Amino acid sequence: MEYSGPGADLGPLHCLATELDAGILTIALNRPEQKNRIDVALSLELEKLLRAVAADSAVRVVVLRGQGEGFCAGLDAQDFADTARHGDTALRAARASAQAWRTRLLRLLPQPVIAVVHGFCEGEACAILESCDIVLAAEDTRFSLPQEDTGGCTTGTVAKAASRVIAQRAADYYALTGRSFDGREAERNGLATRSVPPASLDAEAQALAGELAAKDDIALRFTKETLLHVGAMSWDGVLSFTAAKFAELKALQAGRPSARAAAVESFLAGKSKPGLGN
Repeated sequence: MEYSGPGADLGPLHCLATELDAGILTIALNRPEQKNRIDVALSLELEKLLRAVAADSAVRVVVLRGQGEGFCAGLDAQDFADTARHGDTALRAARASAQAWRTRLLRLLPQPVIAVVHGFCEGEACAILESCDIVLAAEDTRFSLPQEDTGGCTTGTVAKAASRVIAQRAADYYALTGRSFDGREAERNGLATRSVPPASLDAEAQALAGELAAKDDIALRFTKETLLHVGAMSWDGVLSFTAAKFAELKALQAGRPSARAAAVESFLAGKSKPGLGN
């Protein structure tokens, strides 16, 4: 089912393809003829979509992917500089939009976000991956850090993303040389969570999304929030923060069946048989 937002008022999307099924929202960058490059229109649509998703309890997991031959070939820098087409005011708003969803909205979504990467992932697209929680990549995907609009210099969000998730030596090597690397290396250097054979990518993504969708959504959200913040805290700060979050979690879960209670109920009803693989 095509996604229409929490109030069924999201409106038409021309640069994105969406499907909501059993709590799993698949968002596909849908400019295959342009290698799914992020232009002004796509950026504005994605910001609008992510704001809707953040407020929608019907969405439990988000899967982000690209249509066609690859994930994304980065930013369409020419479109973001085309004042004749868009005008100065609109371009300023579009640039702010692009920064908002890449550096904040995607990262702070309450739902877990799985990036599914195939074909190619270039330039600014690597920064998108850093904001996702889990990255599944086909082993033959080609990744590259340089951006065409900066003459092969890794800057801005890509530089920040590389410094956060890619091992330092690998980040230095690929940023300085401009060499591409495959999905296996992306897993080794930290940009990808896992690399899988291309033929298995969709099945692996579907299974993982289903596994997450079956978990307690409040616990998943609190886990995301905790991991996002504790890295910058002292040990004492971490202990205080996590204690407060745990108390808040239990308060929000009050009155809802726990995972343990659900498992016991399933066992008593004969639906599950622990120890027998069910």
